[in-house]
Amino acid sequence: MDDANAQMLPAGQDSSGASCTIQAKGTLRDLYCGDWDQPSGHVQIERLRKDETAANEDTLLTQLATTSRWRAGLDTTYACDPPKPLRSHDDQAGRLITCRQRQAGWPYVGMVQVRNGRAYYGEGVQSALPALLRAIDIVNGRSTLGNTKNAPDGAMNRRLVGLLAAHAFSTGDIREYARLMAVGARANQAEDFSAAVLAYRAALALQQKQLGADSPGTIGAILALALNLSNEGNYAEAQTQFAAADRLMPRSDDPTAPATALYDQALDKLSQGAALAAISLLRDALARYESLLPPGLLDSAAGTTLSPFGQGDGATLLGAQLSLSDPLTQTATLGAIEVCRHLALALHQTGDTQGSEAAITRANMIAERSDASSSAMAGHLHRTVAALAIAHNHYNFAARELDKALHNFDAGMPGSRPTAETILLRAAALFANGQQPAAVENCRRGMTLLRVLRQGASARLIGPCLDIYAAAADSNPVQRDGLHTEMFEAAEWIQGSVTARQISLAAARLASSSGDPKLVAAIRAQQDAQQKLETLYQKRDQLAEQARDASRNTDLAVVDKDIAATSAALQQAAMAEQALVPNYGQLVQQAVSVASVLERLRPDEAFFGVTSTPSHTWLFLLHAGRIVVAQSELTDNDMAGLVRKVRDSIIPGPDALPPFAMAQAGAIYGATLGHVAAAMDDVHELVIAPSGALLALPFALLPTGPANADDLAHAPWLIRKVSLAYVPTAGNFVGLRKAEGTSTARRPWFGLGDFRPASLPQATATFSGTGCRASAEAFAGLPVLPYARLELQAASAIFGAGSQDQLLGGHYTAPNVRHASLGDYRIVHFATHALLPTDLPCLAEPVIVASTPPAAPDLKDALLDADIIGTLHLDADLALLSACNTQGGAQGGEALSALARSFFYAGARAVMVTQWSVNDQASAYLVASSLSHIHDDRSGGVAASLRAAQLAMLNDAAASPSSTLGNPFFWAAFVVIGDGGKPPPSDIPPMSL
Repeated sequence: MDDANAQMLPAGQDSSGASCTIQAKGTLRDLYCGDWDQPSGHVQIERLRKDETAANEDTLLTQLATTSRWRAGLDTTYACDPPKPLRSHDDQAGRLITCRQRQAGWPYVGMVQVRNGRAYYGEGVQSALPALLRAIDIVNGRSTLGNTKNAPDGAMNRRLVGLLAAHAFSTGDIREYARLMAVGARANQAEDFSAAVLAYRAALALQQKQLGADSPGTIGAILALALNLSNEGNYAEAQTQFAAADRLMPRSDDPTAPATALYDQALDKLSQGAALAAISLLRDALARYESLLPPGLLDSAAGTTLSPFGQGDGATLLGAQLSLSDPLTQTATLGAIEVCRHLALALHQTGDTQGSEAAITRANMIAERSDASSSAMAGHLHRTVAALAIAHNHYNFAARELDKALHNFDAGMPGSRPTAETILLRAAALFANGQQPAAVENCRRGMTLLRVLRQGASARLIGPCLDIYAAAADSNPVQRDGLHTEMFEAAEWIQGSVTARQISLAAARLASSSGDPKLVAAIRAQQDAQQKLETLYQKRDQLAEQARDASRNTDLAVVDKDIAATSAALQQAAMAEQALVPNYGQLVQQAVSVASVLERLRPDEAFFGVTSTPSHTWLFLLHAGRIVVAQSELTDNDMAGLVRKVRDSIIPGPDALPPFAMAQAGAIYGATLGHVAAAMDDVHELVIAPSGALLALPFALLPTGPANADDLAHAPWLIRKVSLAYVPTAGNFVGLRKAEGTSTARRPWFGLGDFRPASLPQATATFSGTGCRASAEAFAGLPVLPYARLELQAASAIFGAGSQDQLLGGHYTAPNVRHASLGDYRIVHFATHALLPTDLPCLAEPVIVASTPPAAPDLKDALLDADIIGTLHLDADLALLSACNTQGGAQGGEALSALARSFFYAGARAVMVTQWSVNDQASAYLVASSLSHIHDDRSGGVAASLRAAQLAMLNDAAASPSSTLGNPFFWAAFVVIGDGGKPPPSDIPPMSL
């Protein structure tokens, strides 16, 4: 606020009861209400011309309210209805204009009065209207500090409310909305998309609560949420939000909204690798944005023929700069620049070099002529030019552009993730230009910043640094081990999966809270509240969509109440966690050192990490105090083709299994472990952190040498040499090893299964949507699993369990699972069906199938989804999911499905799951045999116990030439994620199998 105008005068209250003040001096005076640090409104004073003072008052008021410069300015940001007559408490005539903010839909008001040869314009948030009237009285001297009789009374306030078509909103609501949108925008700029999603969900919920679920003013928040969901890889929910915005679009007051929707949907397509679809959307978005720009901005005699890769500045442009003060024009200008920038990248992906250069040149032209480019946008522009220059082998030019980008990011976003990513890009450009030492230094600088931020980056960005470290190690043997260590730790910062994050959170909770119930309760309460809040916001989005369709909002109030209560609980839990475990955030492992991994390996154990990059694959073996690094020339796409062939060969046909793809399985071994086999002679336990396509394949079925596809029982499978456990990342391995042996559960085993099928009417009641008849029939037709019951009976006998240690048959329902005291058990064992959305198209997410009570109206009590599993309070060494395809298989590219990873969140230290739809009888044998070894402690841990069971099946197959059990379909489906160590043996003798 200007010092000359700092004196403030009381101006009564707004309609929410907040006290307001008006600046004492100036022709444009700000009105402040409540504790908001931004004005709630403004009063503008303008002397009338002689011809205006002579005009009829009604005619003049209408003219000022519709065609004045003040009204023109109002129309740039707000969509307004025709003016209405207004008479104040002293019968002073005026005009009232009700408006809506074009880009957010918030109600706004304008008013004009004429007094003593002057026009008094007032505008502000709707709730400020009573204070605006009082402020005009104060400004023209009709009201003073002591003259309270002229203050608007209650009757006047009621008349004002009657003139307004919408509800009254406080400045606090709009302030909080603006704050949340700003938080989301900052998180998006920093590429912290999960934080952006949470902020945008909260902003949208607030807006819908005040404006209604069907308000077109919510389009901006919906699109921001959709884009960040897409950035997280949550494409299905993003599409739901895009569809919601499209339905509201015809009623939008924002002329930039259609272009923004097209642009955001194009970015969504780019994230999914659909460059051609994105290009079409980007061209449409650009046309719409440019239709809103001043014609002079786009006039170009020569701009489209310039190459961005000339010797001058990458942002060299023609023409004078235009000053753009219109907010909508500013939005369109920035949108056009960003569309051109992404269009350049998309065209480059498709090989259209000329179109790519033209697009980035146009982006630079618009930015320069409009003077609209912020430091952050200028940084992105320079970085895009550099990326295209690298693709054309213009490395010196690219390095200069990246220097400029760094300068811009340092000015606008210092110490941010975009800064780190730009440094990594510069390292790649320097390395390609033969400047290895400088490239190494840039890699170190960029990785240091990522560690400080505790954020990862993509394989495309970090991959070149792996090449740089490897080349430096080859050329400098003295520093080889140190550079290989840096290389491994850099690979750890390649963005991990949701699963890796869930395991990190759970492992840190288990390790830090060992033996202290208060710590357990505090950390779990914080994590549960965070999870519940995210779930509630997702539920609210779904209800809001239903409310738009049905014109009702009844259920939203209940969810809003839950959100408020959960937000308060989260704050309380976070404070308690901070007091009890001040360094908890540091315990959540994201990346770990080589030394940390080596320290936790057993003498005969090795860690094998696979990191796929766009150009090749890097392999890391850690064992016996050293690290071995190797390179495979296969890319993730190459590996995906091999994995697909192997997986297809273990899918049963109508009559029999197809021939096993031994050649492809051997090629995978040769491209991975074959490179480091010489360093594994004394390794008997192997922990693998796969990536990319390898997530969908158990390494147990890889042959380590020549093999006969017609004699599978005698093939040299990897499982014959080592036991195998899997983790998404090295950080997960270290975190789970820290949590090893921390369980305080005293009972050995709890079994759940022997489900009771649902009837067709029950299934139809749940799968009731259009086209869901087949899903309902498939669910109702799920067969009973007689061998699953035998499996549970065998496990019960092994551990000496009683009826209190099981939920079977009709007792095995979702409510009973939720209420069971599962935290008392070291092993929690499910033997039932599991279903993926690929199995039932009308199933929204993976589920474990429980029994359907005969009297139940639907399947509510028969579906155990990830949310239910995540609410269980486990303290288990092992969660065993003996069910079809619980690991997720080739679907989705995650190391675990949402279902399996929820068991880690719930408190399991290891999870044993299946990679494909497993044979019921073979599953029962493998599980019972594995549990027998675990009970008797004959093999040392879960992974070794599974290996013993698999080898026993292979030996049985080898002893019977007619047996088909040697096929990996029967014995290789199970994998162990993590390894919770060795549960103490019970005093029950092992069962003879």
